[in-house]
Amino acid sequence: MNREVLRFIRVSRKLSVRKFAERLGVSHALISAIEGDRRLTENVQKKVVETFGLTDEKLVSIKLLINEIKN
Repeated sequence: MNREVLRFIRVSRKLSVRKFAERLGVSHALISAIEGDRRLTENVQKKVVETFGLTDEKLVSIKLLINEIKN
């Protein structure tokens, strides 16, 4: 997972940075920083996967979709 995937998950669920952070149990400042230039930690990745029930297959699909949109 990278910051683009994290943002895609948040935006696709129509969550503000604050609401997304609340669901994950982290600060909104952390999410803003990650969507900016801060490294996405394994702990936050795990929280995203568990909170939103994401499988490896779903994450791959999201990455492919993001790449398709970019091109």
